[in-house]
Amino acid sequence: MAHTSNTDNSPAARLSAEEKELKPENVENVPYSALAADDAEFLRRYEGKEGKKIVRKIDMRLIPIMAILYLLSHIDRGNIGNAKIEGMDKELKLKGNEYNIASTIFFVPYIIFEIPSNVILKKVRPSIWLSFLVLAWGVTMTCMGVVRNFGDLIACRVILGIFEAGFFPGAVFIISTWYPRHELQQRLALFYTASAFSGALSGLLAYGIARMDGMRGISGWRWIFLIEGAVTVAAGLVMPLLIVDSPERAKWLTDDERRFIDLRLRLSGVRSATNEGDKFSWRLLLKTMGDWKILLGVVLAWANSVPNAAFKFTLPQIINQLGFSTANSQLLTIPPYVVGGVSAWLVGRYSDRFSWRAPFIMAPMALLAVALAVLFSQSPKVGSNVPAMYTGVMLAQIGIYPLLPGISAWVGNNLAPSWKRSIGLAWLLAAGNFGSLIGTNIFLDREGPTYPTGYGVSLGVICLALCAACVLEFSLWKLNKAKALKSESEIRAQYTQEQLDAMGEKSPLYQYTL
Repeated sequence: MAHTSNTDNSPAARLSAEEKELKPENVENVPYSALAADDAEFLRRYEGKEGKKIVRKIDMRLIPIMAILYLLSHIDRGNIGNAKIEGMDKELKLKGNEYNIASTIFFVPYIIFEIPSNVILKKVRPSIWLSFLVLAWGVTMTCMGVVRNFGDLIACRVILGIFEAGFFPGAVFIISTWYPRHELQQRLALFYTASAFSGALSGLLAYGIARMDGMRGISGWRWIFLIEGAVTVAAGLVMPLLIVDSPERAKWLTDDERRFIDLRLRLSGVRSATNEGDKFSWRLLLKTMGDWKILLGVVLAWANSVPNAAFKFTLPQIINQLGFSTANSQLLTIPPYVVGGVSAWLVGRYSDRFSWRAPFIMAPMALLAVALAVLFSQSPKVGSNVPAMYTGVMLAQIGIYPLLPGISAWVGNNLAPSWKRSIGLAWLLAAGNFGSLIGTNIFLDREGPTYPTGYGVSLGVICLALCAACVLEFSLWKLNKAKALKSESEIRAQYTQEQLDAMGEKSPLYQYTL
């Protein structure tokens, strides 16, 4: 369990203590009192450059692969927006809100299958399960290139949602098992940044692929699905050789490096010191789904999923309505996503540096609210406010993309190992994606280019999430303050290590991440 001491738990004191507890790249100044003497001596040998070297080794083997796969998943789920402005809706004779339905239906199976997929992930090697998911959604994507009507499109979107459902919660859980709690967000941000760059790359790819319109008698929008789906299939075939399962299965780590990883994870509370952690049961599943910390995290996740889904599927059209041509609209989707990706990484890095999640979630939310207010206020005269509107789009992406890695890290940091964290992260992301069902249905074609429903609902959800963030921060601070009333020696005299591990985050030695 994470070490704690009977000290002042004010924000300033907490920052100082946690910065010393576990630095992002090494294990300097780590409190070793919870370790056996030989383990503590072993870990001290890796302070400084040796520890940094191992962490960089993990970073290079784990993060790029997950980022590439997440990039592909976001391209494959969001390219329907690029296909639309290339003529998909006209060729398939979509009517009324059928495009919104096709966008929304993806999230129904996506939400349903996130938790079951993470349960399977705990029983099947990640390299096998995640590779199967990638291959399956790649095949589905190529099938979207040959759909003939609205029914075919709906069927493909449902199947795509089933297979993409397990990747993100699975990847977040895997990454969370490799890093101490206060090193997690910047890694999740690097991984999640791929979803921002997917928007940029999707527009660039769509611009290039759509020039193939008419080649071999195939429409340009069909080539978008066929080519991008084929790339995903190729990736799925090689992923079993590249995805990292766990430190214990990593042949590229030495025995000492595995021991180093295990000890630093135990000190951070990511792993239990014994085997007395939680085990899967239906009672644990229901208890986890009702955990107040996760439920507040779900409200926070809506501040990401509502506007993110809305922009993901309508951004090319929003920019097109600013007066730009179809080709230029595809290209102009690139800068907003690039600045969003950079924002996610910078915010994640500083959140880990200060070991504090709440302000690095609330500040992007506030910026997103400002951006949406600008877009809402300027949209009635869109023709004369193009610079302000495009600036608003840029600011919105800067606010959106730091949110999900921050929220995932904050909730994941406060769930003890390991079944509860696996289920809890999947439930957080699944319930959070209920916001996507809203987001894909609030930017209505008939309301363009002002979109009062889209901007208004998004602003309301963000205000609700800001309130939830304040409640979660204050509640965790109060719990930490209560736990600090007893010294570690008093607690260890009352409980065995096995009993403390079995309590999970409710252990009196477990300090919540604020």
